[in-house]
Amino acid sequence: MIYRPQGNPQQALRDKGVIDSGCSRHMTGNMSYLSDFEKLNRGYVAFGANPKGGKITGKGKIKTGKLDFDDVYFVKELKFNLFSVSQMCDKKNSVLFTDIECLVLSSDFKLSDASQVLLK
Repeated sequence: MIYRPQGNPQQALRDKGVIDSGCSRHMTGNMSYLSDFEKLNRGYVAFGANPKGGKITGKGKIKTGKLDFDDVYFVKELKFNLFSVSQMCDKKNSVLFTDIECLVLSSDFKLSDASQVLLK
């Protein structure tokens, strides 16, 4: 079964999207953001106060144009979109956290001054 997305995938990034360094996989509770959807019968993921937070019932892709997310799990109980730092880094992107924002940098990004690196 091929599922055609109805929602705006770019909205997924702005609409309750969280870049999460503790999340092992990208996840969404909004199926309309997903393209190339395939049903799965996977286990549960814990989030919030409930250790059995939600069941993984599918996966797909979120395509935004600038940054595409593959292997995004669908967990209908999830109220936020979770974007995994680990999965972004696996695609050779860099993720930079500051005190006010989080930036996802392209794989082409080059640090102009290595002396700015304080810890490796």
